[in-house]
Amino acid sequence: MNQKIKQSNAKGFTLLEVLIAMVIFGYAAVGLVSGITKYQMAQLTASQRTVAHWVAMNRLAETRLEKDWPNVGVTRGTAEMANKTWYWLQTVSKTTEKDLRKVEIEIRFEETDELKTTSFVGFIANKAIKK
Repeated sequence: MNQKIKQSNAKGFTLLEVLIAMVIFGYAAVGLVSGITKYQMAQLTASQRTVAHWVAMNRLAETRLEKDWPNVGVTRGTAEMANKTWYWLQTVSKTTEKDLRKVEIEIRFEETDELKTTSFVGFIANKAIKK
């Protein structure tokens, strides 16, 4: 029996070509995941800083609404916003104008954080000024 084995003209990828394609795909996938992770972290940081800034602005507004002119010094406290407790540090200092006080408010994400999330500076005039 003299059977001829038919040779197929089908062409495929070699093992080396498949491995190279997998390496290229792997690098692309790692780069994509890394980019998405960095984007998500940037979004989280931006949203936290925005809320922290709102907390600082609210604290300054509360200070302005108090009956008495703020005393020079440092006070600490907490504020609730966006289902989170924020920690603030308020420093009131004198200015060159006797009827004007500088109020600097620092907001921290955690009470033990060394770095502030944001800060806000405002000025409060003495309400007892007679015109």
